[in-house]
Amino acid sequence: MAFLIDIVILALLAGTLAYALLVDRRVRNLVRILRDLEPVVGEFSAAVDKSEDSVSALRSISRSLEEGGGPERRTPPGPVARPVEEDGPAFRTTRQAPERPAGVASVTGKADLVRGFFDTVRSREA
Repeated sequence: MAFLIDIVILALLAGTLAYALLVDRRVRNLVRILRDLEPVVGEFSAAVDKSEDSVSALRSISRSLEEGGGPERRTPPGPVARPVEEDGPAFRTTRQAPERPAGVASVTGKADLVRGFFDTVRSREA
């Protein structure tokens, strides 16, 4: 009986080792692919940061123009604004801020986050 238990344990151990080798091969492949994608992810992160900066600059310019930007402020051509009906307008002239799901936070410093990820991967390989 003890001999049968030893054989079952050895079979389970061999199966565990085979599965560990399979997982190790897949993880190495994933790390290799991530290393190849690092420049692309870095460029994408820089592009996202640049677009966020552009949007915030445009937003601040539009706010300064709305608040009375001085003599260079121009009134746009078009019909004169009518008073809003009590039911509200048929459409909105500005976008409503999107509602964030509970537990979701805005991440700042995405480039540092991406660099930190790849640095962590490199340190684990060494």
